[in-house]
Amino acid sequence: MAQKLTDRAVKALKPREKDYRVADGGNLYVLVKATGAKLWRYDCTFQGKRITLSFGEYPTVGLLEAREKHKAAKINLENDRDPRQTESSHLNKPFSYYAIETNTILNLSPNTLKKRLERLNNYVFPVLDRKPIEQITAVDILNICKPVADAGKHETAKLLATYCRQTFDTLLAMQLITNNPAESISRLLPTPKRDTNFAHVTTKEDFLILLNGIKEYKGDFATCKALELLPHVFLRPYNVRFLRWDYIDIEKRLITIPAEEMKMKRPHQVPLSEQALAIIEAMRPVTGKQPYVFMSARSTGKPLSEATLNQAIMRFIHPKTGQPLGRGFMTSHGFRHTSSTMLNELRFDADVIELQLAHLDKDRIRRTYNKADLLKERTVMMQAWSDYLDSLVSGAKVIPINKSIA
Repeated sequence: MAQKLTDRAVKALKPREKDYRVADGGNLYVLVKATGAKLWRYDCTFQGKRITLSFGEYPTVGLLEAREKHKAAKINLENDRDPRQTESSHLNKPFSYYAIETNTILNLSPNTLKKRLERLNNYVFPVLDRKPIEQITAVDILNICKPVADAGKHETAKLLATYCRQTFDTLLAMQLITNNPAESISRLLPTPKRDTNFAHVTTKEDFLILLNGIKEYKGDFATCKALELLPHVFLRPYNVRFLRWDYIDIEKRLITIPAEEMKMKRPHQVPLSEQALAIIEAMRPVTGKQPYVFMSARSTGKPLSEATLNQAIMRFIHPKTGQPLGRGFMTSHGFRHTSSTMLNELRFDADVIELQLAHLDKDRIRRTYNKADLLKERTVMMQAWSDYLDSLVSGAKVIPINKSIA
């Protein structure tokens, strides 16, 4: 049975002059009254008579609870029992059922929902689905999350604890349990060490080793070009790897990444220097008819992986040792840290740098500037930065660019 409604959709329903209904599926619907009330209704037939069941009023009865009442009534009908009986199969359902329902009604982006369910499938469902939901304890959840944290995956462990807490909050609201066993799990997990930055360089000499490594790299063409672009745009590796042609405005020399792909959940504009634009345009004969800019000729329609970029960097040769750089020198994500450090040393405006990195809250920008995106200032900075990179690689006298952008 296809279920059509989302919590956001129900919340957005507005009253009209006359009552109207909006279907969810299986004859379950919301009756929107002219007064604004939103009532859950289910039309069915029992012993030859047409009856309408009332499941309560939204938002006191949410979408998940209405669906549960609907399913319980259908089970009664299938067993030739009066659907108005209150007997329910709630406690026979596994934890995974409620976790999936809880995450579905959160109106997450498809990519976020997919990642959440993958983590739950990998770590949580195989364990918690073995026990009835009312018998799951805090120790059960801690025994899932703590080994993950002990393995160094602190962020994943915290996320798993959060997903469990949210699911048990749903069960608590439905009065299927009397307490939330995941409420304090996050506080019981080990705290990671503070130094969790991605490996990156902070000196001009080490940065030049990387720039020369990129210049001399002889691997896959798409990998070469993605590596070339990284130091010019300050984007996270994910946003470079999943850069789509339709995000790029060649005439305006601008990349616009939609909110759902950004960590701060707001659209992000990236001014392109002449050098960055040339790197992207070099990919057009190769992938111009594909959705993504950086796709390997050996791939099956998928963008490059982050491991591909990191492995390439590890193979760069250190000029002093003649050996590959290996681990710990730099990661693809580290270019953001290096660029930020060096631009601050070159005395560019800190707010312009942070906004280009998609770090700044726009409210802070508005308190300081009239223009929230500082696009003009960032455009000047990005071109100056690309010119600076070129001068480092060419060995020419480095042009000072240590002017604050006002």
